[in-house]
Amino acid sequence: MKWLSILITALLAAVGISVLLKEETGYVMLTWGEWTIETSLALFVLLLSILFVAAYIGVRMLIKLWQVPRGTARWNEQRRKKKSQRTTMRGQVELVEGQWQAAEKHLLKHVDSSDTPLLNYLGAAQAAQQQGAMERRDHYLQLAYKDDKKAAIAVQLTQAELQLAEGKPEQALETLTYLKSVAPKHPRVLTQLAQVYKELKLWDKLQDLLPILRRRHIFRDDDYKQLENQVFQGLLDMAVDSSDEKQLKETWNSLPKEMRSNPVLVYRYALALIEHNRGDDAEAILRSTLRKQWDPDLVRLYGQVESTNPERQLSVAESWLEPHPKSADLLLTLGRLALRNQLWSKARGYLESAQTASPSADACQLLASLLEQQGESERAIEYYREGMRLALNKPGENTTFTPIPAPGGTARKIKQAAPEVLPPAS
Repeated sequence: MKWLSILITALLAAVGISVLLKEETGYVMLTWGEWTIETSLALFVLLLSILFVAAYIGVRMLIKLWQVPRGTARWNEQRRKKKSQRTTMRGQVELVEGQWQAAEKHLLKHVDSSDTPLLNYLGAAQAAQQQGAMERRDHYLQLAYKDDKKAAIAVQLTQAELQLAEGKPEQALETLTYLKSVAPKHPRVLTQLAQVYKELKLWDKLQDLLPILRRRHIFRDDDYKQLENQVFQGLLDMAVDSSDEKQLKETWNSLPKEMRSNPVLVYRYALALIEHNRGDDAEAILRSTLRKQWDPDLVRLYGQVESTNPERQLSVAESWLEPHPKSADLLLTLGRLALRNQLWSKARGYLESAQTASPSADACQLLASLLEQQGESERAIEYYREGMRLALNKPGENTTFTPIPAPGGTARKIKQAAPEVLPPAS
């Protein structure tokens, strides 16, 4: 198209010149030393035009020849970049597919021509770690840092992730602690730091981090709430494991008010109080919590608390019957409390109602023990057998039994996780 335009322009110029010179032929004489050239003006103009075009073409050719090396180098560079892009893409795909050796090879093959050498080195570091080549991994991370020192945070974040994946959270903690000092608001740094604290069970440090995570909206509300629950449960578990009653109480009182209403935490704390023979305190916190919110696990635990006032404990539990008349957990708890108060008929009624509402190994064991002491051995054996069947079908049940002897023998109760000691029947 370009040359066609030039040709048309030249033709139009020639036509124009012909028209101008049609009437006036003109005369040109050139003298140079002993040489003299005479010609018509039209021929001179034509020769001059040809000479100009030839000169122009010659200059253009010389320029093209001069640019050949540079053009060749540019073509080679583009070719290398295209090959680098293809191998980088192939390496990234292999990295996702888990082909670690091939991924490492292709990510490094044309890294010198890559537009993203930082990503190449980071990907190669991941592939090297998956092959157990930690020295190569660290070497690639160093190369990534040298390639782009402005991306130091990205490199060290990758290093922390790899250390964590390697099962070395202590090293990851060291890396992330440094990163937090230089980038205290970086979302990814805070996320990984929370993960490391959680894995190392550094609940006190994670507790200090919680307000920052909330302000920066690092987690979704549900995930943050779950993490918060884990933190306070971890703190409470540490206090429980310490076997220090004073520390247990201080830890509980230091929890936020809403956490002290959390059924999971209340259950753990009340159970610890029971283990410390603080039955009245356990009864009080369970009673207070159950008045605000109903939780089956807390109800069952309430029946296992041995307070100094079992009559009032039974009365409190019976007050819950009206809003929860068909709760098998409540009926089982009432049965336990009635047994503790030596109210045999009432206990039997509650336990049978609990068994009717939702059969359980616990209710069967308590009924069997009660019937055995009241002289109803055959009926007791039936409940022992039913309890055994339920315990085998529900591995989570607390009570276990020895095999039941043939009818006519004596049924024998063995170890129970939360044993009930029945006084002699009157």
